[in-house]
Amino acid sequence: MTEPSADAPVNWKFLGSLAAVVVVALVAIVAWLVSGAGLPAASPPPPPEPALVDLQIIAGSGAATGFDACAVLTPDVVTAAGLKYASLFAADGPEPGKAPGETSCGGPVGTPVPDLVPMVLLTVSGHRVTGSATSHGIRYDRHPGAGFDDVEVDFPMAGLKVTHTGLVGGEAMLAKLVDGVAANLAAGPKPAPGYRYPAPYDLPAKPCDALPVALFTTLTGRPTDGKVGESRTAREAFSVSGDRIEMSCTRASAAQETVTVTQTIYRHADSAVAEAQFLCGNEPGWTALPVPVGDHSCASPAVGGRSLILFHAGRERVLLEYHAEHPPAGDLAAAARAIHDALPA
Repeated sequence: MTEPSADAPVNWKFLGSLAAVVVVALVAIVAWLVSGAGLPAASPPPPPEPALVDLQIIAGSGAATGFDACAVLTPDVVTAAGLKYASLFAADGPEPGKAPGETSCGGPVGTPVPDLVPMVLLTVSGHRVTGSATSHGIRYDRHPGAGFDDVEVDFPMAGLKVTHTGLVGGEAMLAKLVDGVAANLAAGPKPAPGYRYPAPYDLPAKPCDALPVALFTTLTGRPTDGKVGESRTAREAFSVSGDRIEMSCTRASAAQETVTVTQTIYRHADSAVAEAQFLCGNEPGWTALPVPVGDHSCASPAVGGRSLILFHAGRERVLLEYHAEHPPAGDLAAAARAIHDALPA
């Protein structure tokens, strides 16, 4: 076979026709690709993350026998001052049915920085006021607090403390807090508010239902000191384990014993199971209970007078803590089992 000569004539007509065919083919291919034909179907976009829910405030009912701190330092007063509870906020006072006494309400606000946690706390108790400043007809004194940038404001029937004010609005924030607290004091006593978590939780935020007085007495062998402390998350929190809320109840005896039940409630039961399994399997020294409480449970070694039992129930991860210089009179595991059995199904 002879090689084509370099001087052979070029068939320009053929090459032009070939180029036209190639161009038409390329245009068709591009149109086909742009249309998505022949490609795998695109995955639908992921559903949007559900909005985190806020704790709902329910107006108190019945006659007020005195000022309640959480009915004075209400969430709208905190919000009007440009503040927002960062996590848990706490309320302390006499047990229901006991004589009126000192109550307190508040918690961390704003964004903490290392070693500096801005907090607001109102305590209802008698105070001596000597100044002439007034708001809504209520006299008050203002003076520096215990730490740098801390401020205390005394009203005749309550005391307000705000720490690290420079981190959370300074003078403008303080003025609004004073105005809101004074307005509620001037309006007179109101019953303590109630709380509820909306869907998907749909439950009243009553942490001390999990730690009734009778259970405390059975565990410690002593009556309570007549006071109770409660804390609740002001807003659902996101975590790697799953979205959750948290609330706790603490009771104490005159013998310096404290018992705390903390309920962490997840949107999904699978998250509660996974978290309970992980903690029981990874906390140093924690061991399985001889007789399990619920599906997953474990107990901590008694260190520093503190003993804990963790268990899972439905959507809840529950932690029972006993703290004293001596062991409890009753059985801590039996108390955990009673709490488990009393929780809503």
